[in-house]
Amino acid sequence: MSDNVIEAKNIVVKFYIRRGLRRIGFAAVDNVSIAVPKGSIFGLIGESGSGKTTLGKVTLALIKPTKGEVLFQGRNIFDMDKKEFKKYRVNAQYIPQDPYASINPYKRVRDILTDIAKYHKLALNNKEALDMAIDIMNKVGLNPPERYLDKYPFQLSGGERQRVSIARALMLKPAYIVADEPVTMLDASLKASIVKTIKDMVREIGSSLLFITHEITLLQFFGPSTLVAVMYLGKLVEQATLKELLEEPLHPYTQALISAIPVPDPKARETRKLILSGTTPSPLNKPQGCPLSNRCPFAMDICRKEEPQLKQVSPTHFVACHLR
Repeated sequence: MSDNVIEAKNIVVKFYIRRGLRRIGFAAVDNVSIAVPKGSIFGLIGESGSGKTTLGKVTLALIKPTKGEVLFQGRNIFDMDKKEFKKYRVNAQYIPQDPYASINPYKRVRDILTDIAKYHKLALNNKEALDMAIDIMNKVGLNPPERYLDKYPFQLSGGERQRVSIARALMLKPAYIVADEPVTMLDASLKASIVKTIKDMVREIGSSLLFITHEITLLQFFGPSTLVAVMYLGKLVEQATLKELLEEPLHPYTQALISAIPVPDPKARETRKLILSGTTPSPLNKPQGCPLSNRCPFAMDICRKEEPQLKQVSPTHFVACHLR
C-alpha cells in the first residue's frame, strides 16, 4: 500500500466561459501533481487565482478533473463503486474558508455536529452523538460546550464559527482533511490560535492535512520540515520543505512571495525585496513559455518560448525554472 494518503497525478481542470457566441476554455489547474504523505501536513501556497483551491477540491472529489487521477490510499477515487466512495467520503473532510457562509444558519451547534454522527451511524442514539459533539468541542476550544450547544451561527463570533467548522470536519476522525484558507476572514489576533487548534487536532487523530493559504508565514506553525508546494497561474512552480523555501527559494515567484513578508527593520525590507512587474494576467491570456515570463525580472528569451519542466535539485526540492 502507498505511503501517501492522497496522490493527485497530472491534474488538469478546465473551465469555460462564454463571450458572445464563443465558448472559451482555460486551465485553472494545468498538469499538477502532488502527494500528501500519511500523517503529515502539506502546505499549498499561491495568490488568488493560482488554482490551489480548485486542486484541493479535486482531491476531495468536489470537482472532477478534465484529465488526471486522484488516488486515496492507492485507489482512484473517480473509479470507486458506491460502497468504496462512501468510505472515502467519511475519510476526506473539508474546512472551508468562509465561516459565515459554510454553516447552516437555521441549525443550532448541537444539530450541526450530532447530525453528522447520526447520519454516518457512528452513534447508536442521541446521547452518544451529543457526547461525541461535546468531546470534539472541548478539543477545538469551544469551552464550555454547554455555552454553545444551543446557539445559532449568528450568535457566534467569526472565530467561534470557524471552530465549529473545524469540529464538524473532525467529528468523523477522517484520514485526510483539506483546510482551504481557514483563517483568511479572521482577525490577525485569532489566526495563530485557530492554526494551532487545527495542527494539534490533526496530529491527535493521526490525519493528513492539505493546508491551503496565501500567507507563507502561517505554515511556520507546522514546523520547518513541512512540505510546501507553490502554485502560480495553475502551474506548480516549486516544491520543497518550508525550511528550504525560506532559506533558499529558487523560483523568482517564491522569492517574491517571501520578499512580501513584513519585516520590522525597514533597511532589511529594502535589501531583500524582489518586485515583479505588472499584475497577474488573466488565466484566459497566459503568456507563452513560463507563466511568470511577463513579470519576472530575470526572464530570458527561452522563458518566453519554452515552458520549464519541474526538475529535482535536491531530495525534497523541485523547481520549474530555466535559471536552475
